[in-house]
Amino acid sequence: MKKRMTSMLSMLFAAAAISGCSGNATVQVETPPAVEKISERSMEPVQLEVWAYYAGWESIEEGFEEKYPNVDLTVKAFPFDAYATVYKEALASGETPDVMVVDSEQFGQFTTIAGLENLADYGAEQYRADFRESLWDSNYSFDGTSMIGFPYGSSTLMTYYRADIMEQYGFPSEPEELALFMENPDNWLAVARALKKDDRYIAQWATEITALYDSTQGVFDESMAFRRNNETYRNALDFVKKVHEEGLVSLVDVWTEAGSQTVRDGDLAMLYMGTWGADQIKAWAPDTSGKWRATRLPFHLYGWSNSTSFMLPSASDQKAWAWAFIEYAATEWPLKGIGGSVPAYIPAREANAAKLEETDDFFGGQRLYVLNMQLTENMKEHRLTPLDGRAKGIWSQAVNKGIERKKDAAAIIAEAEQAILTEMGKEIDILKSYLPKSSQ
Repeated sequence: MKKRMTSMLSMLFAAAAISGCSGNATVQVETPPAVEKISERSMEPVQLEVWAYYAGWESIEEGFEEKYPNVDLTVKAFPFDAYATVYKEALASGETPDVMVVDSEQFGQFTTIAGLENLADYGAEQYRADFRESLWDSNYSFDGTSMIGFPYGSSTLMTYYRADIMEQYGFPSEPEELALFMENPDNWLAVARALKKDDRYIAQWATEITALYDSTQGVFDESMAFRRNNETYRNALDFVKKVHEEGLVSLVDVWTEAGSQTVRDGDLAMLYMGTWGADQIKAWAPDTSGKWRATRLPFHLYGWSNSTSFMLPSASDQKAWAWAFIEYAATEWPLKGIGGSVPAYIPAREANAAKLEETDDFFGGQRLYVLNMQLTENMKEHRLTPLDGRAKGIWSQAVNKGIERKKDAAAIIAEAEQAILTEMGKEIDILKSYLPKSSQ
């Protein structure tokens, strides 16, 4: 199942800056694929190993092994905050699993690394029309020449709120009515101000609002230029400053015990999370069943929470079976309609009639699957780069500092841009040299 790569990650960026700073700066190396036709796959016993960053793969394991009785599939899950490092170390050593499951939050770190197969060589292109264009394109290597990821799922960012509390304060409580109402930032402020009088809130932090805007676009555009120095962000930061100055946020982290208690008590009446948020709220506040609803984001935004993709390491000696698993998990298993998330594979979204009629009593009988599907159609995934993580950190630090110091919105953005260029300018220039001429 595993074998050592004969050639290690030998081709690095011309400058060592990226390797030294981010640990993920190798250039994509072309590896001739060892692809077999389905009819040529050995039906001898096969050991297949998948690495993932979360558990819960049992039903897919069972389905795949039922279809291919000769395959013994093992899934090993790693903690979210550690898995990317484990993956990169495995790729560097050549001791890899057959399939790697990666989240969009870390995918950019793999877009310039050698040791991943170009899935187009395995026939992936036949599925292009069955996936949203922006999601499909986000699975390519940085230079756009290799499809290193295959989409499995993609989650929209949404608003979860206490309908009973909205009604209590005289605001719209039905999902679409509230969404329309909160398209106007002044109306969002009205809700926040009214609830604050009773020590209730609809945001944890002022910068949580900035994060909603961040979910609609990356830090860099297609030419690696900073893309947040615009009127939209200047207006957004002016709004965030107002929220901060009026103290319209709880300042309690929902991921702490004190924070989850605010959810149970109704002191935090609105949350902004991915489609996974529905189950999280149920876990935090089971006694509030029937009081919650879900709708789209305020300010007429459609944000991308995250997506999940499969990668196939070149060091796998079961590439054909690894590709068979990726195909099954991404395009066949979703047709069964198991699970609450919206599959990336478009033909599976409406394949199960029962799924479309499914309601959730915790959310007042809402059809969350249908809502998630509708919102997913309106969001847009963006290109991922190996510098995203660090750039986001610099951006967030500059925004937080600027708001605390009551700086002008334009100055905050300018300082953030300058800080990114100062710290990562050389690396940005190196990456630009690998862009197609049309993007430079």
